[in-house]
Amino acid sequence: MTWRLGMLAAEVVFVIVYGTGVVRLSLWQRDEYWRKRDKDPKHPERFPNDRPQE
Repeated sequence: MTWRLGMLAAEVVFVIVYGTGVVRLSLWQRDEYWRKRDKDPKHPERFPNDRPQE
C-alpha cells in the first residue's frame, strides 16, 4: 500500500515538472518566432516603428 502512495506521489511530481517544461518550451518557441520577424513577442501586432517615443 505504501509503495502505491509513493509511486502516485512520484507520478504527480513528474506530471507537474514535465507539464511546466512543455509550457515553458512552447512559450519560448512562440517568442522566438516573433523575434525572428522583428516584432515584440508580447505585442506582435505592433510594428517596431509604431512604439511610442519615450
